[in-house]
Amino acid sequence: MKVGDLVIRKIPERGTGRRAMALDSRRRMGPGLILTKQMSGAPRHPCITVYYPSTEEVYDIAESLMEVISESR
Repeated sequence: MKVGDLVIRKIPERGTGRRAMALDSRRRMGPGLILTKQMSGAPRHPCITVYYPSTEEVYDIAESLMEVISESR
């Protein structure tokens, strides 16, 4: 995962409490573009800043919650 990649929210396996939230996020916001990568949170973990063109909003999210759908050059 790198700056410029196109990403979308991963859908967790059944049985995890976050599945409905992930499905809603994926449907509502669609794909996004990675703007930056950083370590943040507590405990510190890899995060990305994502721009979502469909909503014109920017969010920080853990890398582990996202999947790459198209790599940048």
